[in-house]
Amino acid sequence: MGLQFSRQLYLALDQIYPTDQTPEKSQLQDKLVRKLGDSAIPFTFDLPENAPPSVTLQPGTDDQGSPLGVEYELKLFVADSKEEKPHRRNSVSMAIRKLQYYQPGSLTRQPSTVVSKGFVLSPGKLQLEVTLDKEYYFHGDKIAVQMVATNHSKKTIRYSFNFSKMYISRRVVM
Repeated sequence: MGLQFSRQLYLALDQIYPTDQTPEKSQLQDKLVRKLGDSAIPFTFDLPENAPPSVTLQPGTDDQGSPLGVEYELKLFVADSKEEKPHRRNSVSMAIRKLQYYQPGSLTRQPSTVVSKGFVLSPGKLQLEVTLDKEYYFHGDKIAVQMVATNHSKKTIRYSFNFSKMYISRRVVM
């Protein structure tokens, strides 16, 4: 189709030279300045805490194009003013991956949801409760789903569960 599903968001924009403040240099930065000379400008960059972790969704067998996901790129460029756009000739970039660490064994809640269905001409409801065995899953983990159906009505109900479709969604709130 020729459509491109990507959006570039700038999380931070900062001028590193000249600056009013002189940041404290680390030992590594001191060694690099000695090696590269006095024209090297040391700086630090903090990725915002609310930035989502890096993720790459691999395309399926029928999909074409590059993988989708969240990627970060640190780009430095030389310009005369802040409003000037970067060019390839005067810029350098580096890919950065933000990883999310999860400490296993911490107390977390079991995700669950309850759905009730009432009947038009009969009192009582049919209630379906679905519970997962844990809150966090990693690649390759099996997802165990426990389902409990409770009939609070006087109707006789036949249960038949078919898992022909299932989806897992990831929500990113910024």
